[in-house]
Amino acid sequence: MDDVLPRSIGRKTTLEGLRQRLALEVPRPAQLTRNEFDALDEVAQASYDDERMQWFSNGLMVQTPELRSLVRVGMSLLQRYNPAAVGERGIVLTGPAHVGKTTALVHLAAKTEQWVGKRDPAFKQQGQAPVAYIEMEPKATPKSIASSILNFYGIPHAFRSATQHQLTNLALDALRRHRTRMLIIDELQMLKLDGKSGDDAINSLKTIMNDSGAICVFAGVDLQTGLSSRAAEQIIARCTVIGMRPFSGSTETLRGQWAALIESLGGAMNLLDCEDNHLAPFADLLLSMSNGKIGDLRSVLSLAMSEAIELREEVGQEVVTQDTLLGFSQIGVA
Repeated sequence: MDDVLPRSIGRKTTLEGLRQRLALEVPRPAQLTRNEFDALDEVAQASYDDERMQWFSNGLMVQTPELRSLVRVGMSLLQRYNPAAVGERGIVLTGPAHVGKTTALVHLAAKTEQWVGKRDPAFKQQGQAPVAYIEMEPKATPKSIASSILNFYGIPHAFRSATQHQLTNLALDALRRHRTRMLIIDELQMLKLDGKSGDDAINSLKTIMNDSGAICVFAGVDLQTGLSSRAAEQIIARCTVIGMRPFSGSTETLRGQWAALIESLGGAMNLLDCEDNHLAPFADLLLSMSNGKIGDLRSVLSLAMSEAIELREEVGQEVVTQDTLLGFSQIGVA
């Protein structure tokens, strides 16, 4: 039994955990017709159901305009990468919760490792870590930045007794020794960014940005408000700002983007008895239920897909219905 259980996955804020996530591939199952599915035995049918749910929930990458912009800017910075250079070499990714920021950051990390691997296939054996990924936790302090970097590499350190300057120097040394090209700092809003402590935090970020040689990606909730001090402006000035916002129906272009997203997700569900673009009639309902947030939309559609599969035998078909979606809204899914 143990050999079929999924292996333990470490936190993405450690090198091993991040590597495990970047190596995890969830293949898209073939689109079976109803006749092909009915010809399978019960075990094969259950396996196909599980594969479809895994793909839709964990394997599918929703290609939004913001995600494409993030990857495009990140790859451009890598192509211009020079540890000794000064000038622009950062990204600020900002937006409310549940719009897909963390998913986009992990995708960028994967693209970065692929980029390095094409140029240096033995980078892992050489001890390189092209990407470091850290998250600020509630009540994070300026010292937390350097400490989180050291924790990512698994480097022991005395957090309480060491000074901020000492920890920062250790973190800078770790980033250089592992030839880290990109440092991702997520949940930056958890770091106090105003007052004296805020100035110390900003100065710590500036030091790491200036002296590590790494491309810094700062991500969090509504950072343009938090990074509003004069000191923070020096960081913003060296970064490309990418805002991720919920979809809305305020313009024809946005409505078109939402319709295209709904069509793409509907196709990825691989439901047995659905026609092309089967979610189109529910586009406005889904916009209302999810408030235009990608994370909430994925949750609603994952539940709808699970329900369609579960009720397949009872109702005689595998489809998403308006009644099902409305039922989810009443139990507070979105």
